[in-house]
Amino acid sequence: MRHQRMLTAKIAGAVLGVACLSMAAVPTPADARPAKKVTAGAKSTAPGRAMTASELRQLYSGKTWVWANGGGYMDPSGRFLGVAGKDYTRGTWRTSGNGTMCFGGVWTGGSKRSRGQACFAHRIQGDTIYQRKNPSGTWYAFKNSPARGTDEFSKLVDGDRVSGQLKQVQAALSAD
Repeated sequence: MRHQRMLTAKIAGAVLGVACLSMAAVPTPADARPAKKVTAGAKSTAPGRAMTASELRQLYSGKTWVWANGGGYMDPSGRFLGVAGKDYTRGTWRTSGNGTMCFGGVWTGGSKRSRGQACFAHRIQGDTIYQRKNPSGTWYAFKNSPARGTDEFSKLVDGDRVSGQLKQVQAALSAD
């Protein structure tokens, strides 16, 4: 019970990051160094307008966001499957009209569990999409125009690339 209260307090006090079972942040795509920072002077937003919920669903739905140590699959139904190292989750993902996409759930690893969520803001200008991790990440070009192989956008791949990893992680944890 004490562990659960400490964990809840840690998550509530943290930046809306995904909480790992060791109580450190689970690596998320925005933890990578941005390829191109946006210098907006005194502005607190990137250029362009906030993407719509529909645009974000089209961008992420049915795709896996591949991370260095796993990935996150955004099922068209709103289910989210995530694997980060030896941790996994079966949660949900959603979009909003203010340009935000969030995913999260209860991350599990061994006998410990913790709830975590990560949210990302998106803006679009022409064909360039800017992204930052909410609430205070640095804006960067998520998808340049024309798109580059180094764009974070290139790590969004069609289909579920996580379920197989999730089964392997669960099997390994069961064996321990």
